[in-house]
Amino acid sequence: MDLSTSFLIYATLFRLAVIAAGVLIIVLGYRLFLQGLASKDETDAALEGGGFKLTLKNAAPGTSFALFGAVLISVMVIQGSPELDITTAAPGPVGAPAELRQGAGSLRLRGDGSAAAVPPAQPQLRELAVAASERLLQAGIQKELQKDFSGALEAYHLALSMPGQPLPHLVNPLNQMAWVYQQQAEPNLALPLALLAQQIDPASIVVMDTLARVYVQLEQFDKAQQLVDRVLQIDPGNNDAKATGQLIKQQKPR
Repeated sequence: MDLSTSFLIYATLFRLAVIAAGVLIIVLGYRLFLQGLASKDETDAALEGGGFKLTLKNAAPGTSFALFGAVLISVMVIQGSPELDITTAAPGPVGAPAELRQGAGSLRLRGDGSAAAVPPAQPQLRELAVAASERLLQAGIQKELQKDFSGALEAYHLALSMPGQPLPHLVNPLNQMAWVYQQQAEPNLALPLALLAQQIDPASIVVMDTLARVYVQLEQFDKAQQLVDRVLQIDPGNNDAKATGQLIKQQKPR
């Protein structure tokens, strides 16, 4: 017997058990109601006030009991049957968690025999977002090489907008946007992007060089030189840092 058949049998028995319990409560409540009517003991209680009169008779407990059974059955009908989630995954790397494999998802079985798909797990969505961001980043670089700076900025912006990315994956799009704005002589737009990229990855040589170029345009030559010196300490042969250093010497007032 497969899992689906077993679950449907269980759900059917569950519904029947609840309905049977409700019917039994209704029957017992009805019998208690009849006994209350037939009782000769006067145990009625009355409450009057504001033009209203409330009387509790011997039959009240039986009525309440029967109503409880009816409510139980009604809730069972409204809420429906229990559900079972079955995680499914396409074949992936050996030893990889099911939710990280391509095509991972879930199937929810209901007690009435219907089924509903459940969206893929969050880790898979995160991987898809990272992959999309990388493709958009490469597309932006191609646009930049073609001197299509507006198209490059749009691609970088889309790369940043992919949801659920880890912070390190935002560094390259931020840096590239800052570099494009620097090329367009827009240092005030480039500066916050480059600073954010450096905050995420302070050791990035590429980000430090971009930020140094932005500081040159802002005529903050001392900050630019500090970044160039840091890059050359890490990578003495870095040509970009050497070029930025020459730019500082040319533009810095003597």
